[in-house]
Amino acid sequence: MQKVSSKSEVNSNTTKLSRTEKVSYGAGDIASNFVWGIVTSYLLYFYTDVFGITAAAAGTLFLITRLWDAINDPIMGVIIDKTKSKYGKTRPYLLYLSIPLAIVGTLTFITPDFTETGKLIYAYITYTLLGMIYTGINLPYGALMTRMTRDSREKGELNSYRGIGRTIGAIAVASLTLPLANLLGGNNLRVGFPIVMGIFSIIAVVLFWITFKNCRERFDMTAYSKKPKVRKSFANMVKNKYWLIIAVNTLLWFLRLGIMNAALIYYVNYYLRKPGEIAFYLTLLNVANFVGALLALFILSRWGSKNTSIAAYTIATILFISIFMLDSNAGFLFAILFFFANVLTGFGDPANLTMLAESIDYHEWKFNEKTEGLLFSGYSFSLKLGVAIGSAFVGYALSWAGYNPDKITETATNTIKFLTFGIPIILTALQALTLLFYNLNKFHPQIIKDLSER
Repeated sequence: MQKVSSKSEVNSNTTKLSRTEKVSYGAGDIASNFVWGIVTSYLLYFYTDVFGITAAAAGTLFLITRLWDAINDPIMGVIIDKTKSKYGKTRPYLLYLSIPLAIVGTLTFITPDFTETGKLIYAYITYTLLGMIYTGINLPYGALMTRMTRDSREKGELNSYRGIGRTIGAIAVASLTLPLANLLGGNNLRVGFPIVMGIFSIIAVVLFWITFKNCRERFDMTAYSKKPKVRKSFANMVKNKYWLIIAVNTLLWFLRLGIMNAALIYYVNYYLRKPGEIAFYLTLLNVANFVGALLALFILSRWGSKNTSIAAYTIATILFISIFMLDSNAGFLFAILFFFANVLTGFGDPANLTMLAESIDYHEWKFNEKTEGLLFSGYSFSLKLGVAIGSAFVGYALSWAGYNPDKITETATNTIKFLTFGIPIILTALQALTLLFYNLNKFHPQIIKDLSER
């Protein structure tokens, strides 16, 4: 391999990031979830119970629009890798795409006075555009971290702050969306949803600009005189076994999240028969993930991302099984088990991002090319595909069970229960098994040393 050196690169291995920079990086995921969090938690419910399309049609919409991401996300990854600007490769997208994201996000939650076909066309256009713009801003945001530092501990802290940011945004969305939509819309969700999305979107713009302003790209890419060819970069990406493991693990994590988030509203409403507690349980889910991400700050650096994740997923699987065996009157016991199970799965987000960063370092070391934009596109695609397949699966399953919000049958409630906790049991156990094949943590320090010496 060609040996290269760069003063800036070496410095990036040892520079300790300030607390302001770490918090500002986490702010980017608060921003992301003020937009994408409401999509994950409420869009299926919005489409079926407010917008006025069937569960099956909504499921197909989620699936088809995410198939486009199989093309769109890698293209964006290549664009990032080829970007040259005074702000760097990743930061300009945080500045320039935040306002378009806010506008399209708000349009997605408007209910036009169209025919059923017209509504479907409108939903396809707005949701597809939202996914594309979200890719355009969130993919560079993720890749920014690899350009801020090489140090694994610093990356772990950045990803913990990112995980904390994600759950802060998710908590705000879960707890405030329905109450605010009812309040600001005068109990008319068709009016309330776009108002709330507009407010959340404005907050997201400000937070993205904070990330842009305070985070810096330190890694000097001029050391790589040879620019990687796109076709070869794709081939090398598939050969990177550790990247593949993390891509699969990410898909499983967000598939579980997509299914649970989409089904939980129906579970609380129709299985527990407590519609007034929907916001409480969505908030509890995200508070639990927040606690998990917060604890990850202290635990990942001591036990490592792989070992912590396997232990957490194993115990979480046992807790999900216990929840599945409870009846609808479990009350406080259900809430306690639900909380602790999601605390444990909350470790997974920062741990997975840290292992993803390690796999990007491995890619550079093995193939002598720096293509973090393309590699992060796989993470972004897995994220959106997992959430979309999860939501689509819930939509199809509800349709199969004959779901009708005006007449809920026993088949529908049993299906809702299995969706909310039966499927997550399987997916969480698969995550623990997948990570058994990840052993990059054993020689990652030597990889960083070799890269510093080039």
